[in-house]
Amino acid sequence: MVKVSDIVRWFDNIAPRGLAASWDNTGLLLGDPAGDVHQIMTCLTLTTDVVREAVDKKVDLVITHHPIPFKPIKNLTATSVEGKILWLLASHGISVFSPHTRWDDSSIGINHALAGMIGLREIKPLESARGPVEVKLVTFVPKGHVEQVRNALFEAGAGFIGNYSECSFQLSGTGTFRGNEESSPVVGQKGNREEVQEERLEVVLPVSRLDQVVAALRLSHPYEEPAFDLISLVQKPLTSGTGVIGTLTSAVPLGKLLETYGAMLNVNSLQWIGDASRKINRVAIVCGSGGGLLEKAIQQGADCFITGEMRFHDSLAVREVNATAILLGHFASERFAMDKLAGLLKDTFPMVVSQASECETDPLSFWAKKE
Repeated sequence: MVKVSDIVRWFDNIAPRGLAASWDNTGLLLGDPAGDVHQIMTCLTLTTDVVREAVDKKVDLVITHHPIPFKPIKNLTATSVEGKILWLLASHGISVFSPHTRWDDSSIGINHALAGMIGLREIKPLESARGPVEVKLVTFVPKGHVEQVRNALFEAGAGFIGNYSECSFQLSGTGTFRGNEESSPVVGQKGNREEVQEERLEVVLPVSRLDQVVAALRLSHPYEEPAFDLISLVQKPLTSGTGVIGTLTSAVPLGKLLETYGAMLNVNSLQWIGDASRKINRVAIVCGSGGGLLEKAIQQGADCFITGEMRFHDSLAVREVNATAILLGHFASERFAMDKLAGLLKDTFPMVVSQASECETDPLSFWAKKE
């Protein structure tokens, strides 16, 4: 039997937690990880209509792109729209998982899918992600005690590098010290300068675990006063990041990109900025509301910036620098990927019924003047 936790682990593999934006609220937001999953429904946003659909279909798990709750809540009552939705879901035993920005920037997620629709190649992140804020701890341990200290540091949260754990570096050397009258040296006598064969032991740890790791060092180290250094590290640029940028196989008119997206996303109306006949070669893509990355796209030479929606003044900025942009609509730029996600779930967990919401629609309607 497939459990909620199985779906969570699968997501952790295809859209790792580290891809999520720092402001985001992703993961299992409601439900029991040990709960059974017979039916899954995907959607872009949990609205009252979508929740009713989930209840009617006896869904066990809803995977919603947009998180609910998004921000911390102080109480959970049916007196607000969000509270009513969560209360209804909980009362019917329906769990909620949200991948959001993790799914946006996954290698098989939304931005890469939008890039694939127009044959974008040489793809890289528009904004590279940065690794966690870390510290390197360097300590000096007498031979024979290294393993007990190393293991204690690992157990306290040190030694993680990417997908690897229990990472350390060790180098032999000679240490000296002279204890005063108040000291109680483990090796030699106080008042004498002693020489000891020691091992230099280095581990990396997140700043958030610093207090616990230093406490573990003091408890496990044989010396009365263990010597150690703390070195602040610059956050490492990662290969992942937000949005994508790449080049087309050959330059095409902006109008051709509009036609392609209109057909692929099944939309009849798209907004664009610039000359529709202009040849486009380099394209940046950020699904949803991506105007915040417009400047980076321009700096990296994008001829066209593709997103769901952006502010009026960002649109003016595109025109001012003689670039182009396509606004797919927030709904259109992301909703297609929830159908794709339902298909992936169906293939991965064939014993579970997986489907996308059938009632979800774009809240915006478009008026066209009749000739």
